[in-house]
Amino acid sequence: MVTILSERAIPDVRMTVDEFLDADLPEGQRYELVDGVVEMTPIPGDEHDFVVMYLTDRLLHYRASHPGSIAHVSQRSAILIPGQSRVREPDLTAYRNWEGKGRGTGVWKEFTPFLVVEVISRGQAKRDFVEKREDYWVAGVEEYWIADPTHARLIVLARGATEWDEESFDRPEQRYAPARLPGLEIEIGALFGS
Repeated sequence: MVTILSERAIPDVRMTVDEFLDADLPEGQRYELVDGVVEMTPIPGDEHDFVVMYLTDRLLHYRASHPGSIAHVSQRSAILIPGQSRVREPDLTAYRNWEGKGRGTGVWKEFTPFLVVEVISRGQAKRDFVEKREDYWVAGVEEYWIADPTHARLIVLARGATEWDEESFDRPEQRYAPARLPGLEIEIGALFGS
C-alpha cells in the first residue's frame, strides 16, 4: 500500500489504478487518478453539499418505494475508466447491481454505476463538462447528471446509440423525470434551493 503523509507530495506521485485504490491519502481532500497522476480536487462549498444531499435523498426515497430499481447509492465511489490509468470519484452514483459487501476497494473494479452525478465546484467546469463526460461514456455509464449551482441548471446526458443525448433544465418550475427511473422527478427549483 502507498501511504502519502503530505498533500504537497501529491503532484509528484504517479500510481497504477490498483495502487490508487489501495492508497492511504491525506484526509480532508478528494482525489482522482488521471493518466496515472493523483490529482486533488477542491473541497466543495455548502451549495455543492445541498445539491448532493437533495439528490441523495431523492434517490434513496425512490429506491425504498421502487424495490429492485436501485441496488446501491454512494457518495464515495470510484469509477475505473477502461483502457486508461484513470479513476474518477464522482459526487454521487447509483448502481443497479451491487454485491459489494466485504470486498474492500476492489469492489470498484466489479461494478459500474448506471447513474453518475457531478456537482460543479468553482473552477472545475471543464473537468466535469469535458473530461468526465468522455470518461463516463467510455466507462459505460447510462446517465450522467451535471448540476451547476452557479447557474442553477441541471444538464442531463443520457446514453444514446453513439453519443450522449443532452438536455438542460434551468428554470425553477421545470422537473426532470428520468426514463430510466420511472416515477422519479427532480424539481429544479428545489434542487438549487430557489
